[in-house]
Amino acid sequence: MIDNREDIGAKIYDLRRYFHMTQKELCDGICTQAYISKIENGSLAIAADILFKISERLGVDVNYFYDTTFPERMDYSLEVEIQARELVIQDNYTALKRLIEKEEQTPLYENRRFKQFILWHKALCKRYVDKDLDTSLDLLNEALLLFNTNHKVKCEREIEILMNKANILVDFKQYRQAINLYEDLLFSVKKLPIIRNHNIEIMIRYNLSRCYLMISNYEKTIVHAKKGLTSCRNNRSLYGMGHLYFIVGRAYEEIDQTVQALEFFQKAKQVFDLTEEDQYYQKALFNLNELQNLHKQV
Repeated sequence: MIDNREDIGAKIYDLRRYFHMTQKELCDGICTQAYISKIENGSLAIAADILFKISERLGVDVNYFYDTTFPERMDYSLEVEIQARELVIQDNYTALKRLIEKEEQTPLYENRRFKQFILWHKALCKRYVDKDLDTSLDLLNEALLLFNTNHKVKCEREIEILMNKANILVDFKQYRQAINLYEDLLFSVKKLPIIRNHNIEIMIRYNLSRCYLMISNYEKTIVHAKKGLTSCRNNRSLYGMGHLYFIVGRAYEEIDQTVQALEFFQKAKQVFDLTEEDQYYQKALFNLNELQNLHKQV
């Protein structure tokens, strides 16, 4: 049993509240809610095996609960992660590369979880900036080796890294391998007890539908893209919505369903206008105008 109980209990409480997680969500499959309640109020010392499982669920290194200097380091690493994720959303991989190169030199790089995050995002830089797919794939595999999960259970971060791996398989035109991996990840998402990033299924559906479009399987393109749109609506999220509408439009265009294609290109254009993604707005507008002109000639 581990006893600086008040410090550990307070840290568990703070992290749980930070992630907007209930006691029931935190303890599911690990221990009872009453046990967690006693840990958080400092009236019970936590067992080491329980603490390890709790740390995994909260997404922190177990040493966070022992080291009094760790909270400052954790705050710093979270700030780096937030910066990196924002740069990815902006498609600013040049700035991401500068950030990653700087963080590789910090002592925090020795922390397993932080190192994993850096390797993962270094892989993205290799893919998008350096166009080095082989090194990118090697870095993703190196990051994946730092997980303690098994083949039956994947955590949320592992799913995200594996999705990036599947994306590189698409770049290598290994479409069947990529599709198998995307399908496996959809199954893994459904098994997650807690989902912090509710856009994760949307991302997988988008990439899977895009892959099916590349191999001319338009029926499955439409099925998965529409399921992705359902996830957008369920989560009240515009994330990925414009791209999913556009992909459905492209699939309908390929099977000569012009009316449906025009409808989805129009919706894509509206979303891209709303989200101020001008590059994609212009692309949707071009496809819409081109298809409208062809339709008038028929």
